[in-house]
Amino acid sequence: ERRMVADVETRLAKEGIVACAITADGPRYVEAPVHIGTMHRFKGLEYQNMIIAGVAEGLVPAAWITRHAAEDPLRYRRDMRTARSLLFVAVTRARDNAVITWHGTKSGFLP
Repeated sequence: ERRMVADVETRLAKEGIVACAITADGPRYVEAPVHIGTMHRFKGLEYQNMIIAGVAEGLVPAAWITRHAAEDPLRYRRDMRTARSLLFVAVTRARDNAVITWHGTKSGFLP
């Protein structure tokens, strides 16, 4: 996930868009018009607009979660609930607008 954040930050910079990653201590550059982070990093924050990118099967929920379905159904259900809750929290960080994108097959969490 952190690799994806760094990749997005680099790609935006190449297009002249000032962006900064959110670290464990918050945004590195609060005044940046675009903040980038994993869904975990946005907990407790609020933004006028949000783009939740990469909500694709295998990423949300993470592929490792689905491997537990047969071998440990209890853990699978718990991890699926956690992943779904994390997506919900990320989307609700948007005060006015939220856009969700994916590539390939969209997550089963999306209608």
